[in-house]
Amino acid sequence: MSLPFITVFMTSRELYNGIMTAKMFYFYAVTALILLSIAFYLVFKKKSLTITLSLPDILILLYLAYNFLRLLTTDYSSFQDDYFIWLVLLTVLYFLWKYFITFNGNDKLNKPAIILFTVFLLSGLLQALYGIMQLYDISPGIVSNQFKVIGTLGNPDYFAGYLVSVAPFALGFYLLSKSNKTFNKPFTIFALITFLSCIYVLPSTLSRTSWLACGTGIVFIFWYKYHFTEKLKTIFNTQIKIKMVSIVAMSLIISFVIIAGLYQIKPESAFGRLLLWKVSFNMIEENPFMGVGFNKFDVAYNNYQAEYFTNGNGNNAERLLADNVRHAHNEYLQIGAEIGLIGLLIFLGIVGTAFKSRSSNDKTNSNKTLTEKNIINISAKAALIALLVFAFFSFPFHILPTLINFTFLLAVISKTNNPYFVKKITLGPSVIKPAAIIIIASVSIFTINYLQIYKAYYKWNDAFIAAKIGYFGSAKNEYARLFPVLKNNGEFLFFYGASLSAVGNYKEAIKFLEPAKQKFSDPNLYITLGQSFAKLNNFTKAESNLIHASNITPYKLFPKYLLAKLYFNHNMTENALDKANEIINLDTKIKTTAADEIKTEMKVLIEKINTSPVKAGM
Repeated sequence: MSLPFITVFMTSRELYNGIMTAKMFYFYAVTALILLSIAFYLVFKKKSLTITLSLPDILILLYLAYNFLRLLTTDYSSFQDDYFIWLVLLTVLYFLWKYFITFNGNDKLNKPAIILFTVFLLSGLLQALYGIMQLYDISPGIVSNQFKVIGTLGNPDYFAGYLVSVAPFALGFYLLSKSNKTFNKPFTIFALITFLSCIYVLPSTLSRTSWLACGTGIVFIFWYKYHFTEKLKTIFNTQIKIKMVSIVAMSLIISFVIIAGLYQIKPESAFGRLLLWKVSFNMIEENPFMGVGFNKFDVAYNNYQAEYFTNGNGNNAERLLADNVRHAHNEYLQIGAEIGLIGLLIFLGIVGTAFKSRSSNDKTNSNKTLTEKNIINISAKAALIALLVFAFFSFPFHILPTLINFTFLLAVISKTNNPYFVKKITLGPSVIKPAAIIIIASVSIFTINYLQIYKAYYKWNDAFIAAKIGYFGSAKNEYARLFPVLKNNGEFLFFYGASLSAVGNYKEAIKFLEPAKQKFSDPNLYITLGQSFAKLNNFTKAESNLIHASNITPYKLFPKYLLAKLYFNHNMTENALDKANEIINLDTKIKTTAADEIKTEMKVLIEKINTSPVKAGM
């Protein structure tokens, strides 16, 4: 049950986008192995099985069911949607983790649970040490041309989010155990080393949001460590007032952190996020209850951003900061945009009930000693709070290793809370055995299918490299062989269509590029479509696609450059002049040689138009 925590270390240079996809395939493999092992055990189990469901458990099942409903009702969706598969498998792991986290009569952890928490902390420690090695240029593993400290996640923001999910938990383990003398000393020292390693490397990620998020989790730990609730009791008379003041105080602290975050991140980044959130709110406003579709934010957002600028909205600063967007950089907004306010309310219900229990396990009365169960509960809540704050400014729930940790923390809290509502369901052998057989069959089919996809990702990487170095013919042939397996992947369809366009097969390219728009949104997709239609002398569709690409990222010169050339080639000199002048006067985000060359060519185009006989006679 601890194998999923190892997901974070998986990378491959042989798979397409191997830093991320290797993690995904490993996670699928270990989860399939776990499910098959348990299913075979259940086939031979003769006794009944009692399942206990608390309110968070029911809400998690409801959230999965609602996402499944939105998947079914979302156009161009597939059961091979990886994010949906993540949700399904993690829901199963959530209940399995709850089952394996057990305590004896004195609320002490049993051995299987100790192993689980040890591997969880060890994964965080090793990941932090890996980042420290990168910081001092002694890392033997993956490197990035753009960033220095990335762990095994390929990006400092992803790396920071992962550390945030571990560090507060490790601190709580150490501080609360030290004062109560519960866990043995080597275990608490191990937790301290994990925390210090995470904190040491976290600043080098330059993710200020992660510092604020981690700080929030640490504040939560100190709140319990130094009995702030008990100190408030000396000021107020009733328990109700104590609870109210405690909640208000914590809310103010968290609110301060969130507001500070808006000012602490880089100014350009802050304004870029505000534009991103503004457009995301537009998505929610137009689709308030059901959203734009399950896992469709990255498909829909760029179209909404293009429409935003097409309608004359946005100032010059927003046009300069607009970019190709895949995530909302706010998980709550993204959930609301994708599956609507209904789905968002269910999600908020899940995290809300994590902090609600019938009788508190996390007693802070100085006359009472925290048990191991109490300490684990408080530590997990601290880490969960940190992740929830981080989720206001990033997308940790879309990074698989961090999402695994998030699910684990929910399972830990649910197990160690005293819930308000509990429903027990007893399943007899007549139900268990057929269910186990169905699980074995389903997992077997899933495994066979994803073995094919796994092999396809190897070949996709070969085709991608071939195209990158200019061997478009070889890439096109490889993509053609992979199409039956990867036909539901929008990014793959784009690459296939782009390689066809690069070798001059424009009609065939459009057959793949047009469907790609339903599953993948990228300015380069619309640029390639525009170029392909232009080669086929279909002016209307060439223009519309290039305009759309230009409106997604208004500061980019290349789509405007192609539009100017398109107008000039169709003798639309006034349009060509307007576009050429726009390019020359446009401030670029980053000064490049390519941008200078485009502006120089536009000056030549303007001069050519102004000195042409037609223009001169006007």
